[in-house]
Amino acid sequence: MKKTILYCLLIIVAGSMYAQKGTDKSGYLLWKISGKDLYKPSYLLGTMHLKPGEYFDNIPGAKAALQDCEQVVGEIPVTDIIGMQIKMRQAMLMPSDTTYKMLYSDDDYRFVSDKVSSFASGYGMDNLSKFKPAAIQLTLIAAAYMKNSPGVDPANTMDRYIQLEAAKEQKPVLGLETIEDQIRVLFGSTSLQSQADALLCFLKNTDQLTALIAEQIKYYNQGDLNKLYQQFKDDKICPLNPSETAAINKDRNKAWMEKLPLIMKNRSSFIVVGALHLAGDDGLLNLLEKAGYRIEPVGF
Repeated sequence: MKKTILYCLLIIVAGSMYAQKGTDKSGYLLWKISGKDLYKPSYLLGTMHLKPGEYFDNIPGAKAALQDCEQVVGEIPVTDIIGMQIKMRQAMLMPSDTTYKMLYSDDDYRFVSDKVSSFASGYGMDNLSKFKPAAIQLTLIAAAYMKNSPGVDPANTMDRYIQLEAAKEQKPVLGLETIEDQIRVLFGSTSLQSQADALLCFLKNTDQLTALIAEQIKYYNQGDLNKLYQQFKDDKICPLNPSETAAINKDRNKAWMEKLPLIMKNRSSFIVVGALHLAGDDGLLNLLEKAGYRIEPVGF
């Protein structure tokens, strides 16, 4: 069961790895949305997707806000684990006409195989070559998160926990995206060569990148969106190009803002997305304010 859920986590881990532009809103993970045409407030919670579900209970005001809302809105509904796994696994597979030896020089191939084996407890390229480079990299990122957060249970993450709590109360659970949307972002927005180059960079800098993940966990625990933003703004280790960054964050936030007004107008909503979707000029907090809503932090 844990392996099944880990497949589904891979589609959302990446969203918490890249920041928006700067934000003057920090110190809070939970925000109240009111005003404009809303008959009742909605709430926006920034999560770290691999955080244990029980962490939600420690966020001030979160349980009461969830109780007060009529529905939950996530990036995607995570209740259909089996269906998500099937689609995810298919999308992760390498095309039959492409091999890693076509993407790497002999030296780079040996390096990648050796590093993947040491990082992934004995699984080398002989085992993983059927998967796309982005799939391998996301698996390693998830492993790094779990290494820095002892006791993480892929079957009990915060996003899933919140959705299951809503289901217990027979509240609707909506998704801002489909599994196909997220698969397209992760595996369809860059070429296999670009994915291979990114995996190589990650493996050449695992110590530095793992340290960044540890820092990100610390900043999240502090509710510090500014430091989360600043860390990745200054990251020059394996930077994304502008189109990749836009596909992961800016474009998704814009698409979500086309849906959220009607969703919140129809029913008060507890909206749950990766914390870095809240931050920056193109983040949801700023976009909601620009759209005429009142945004208030729910105190730490």
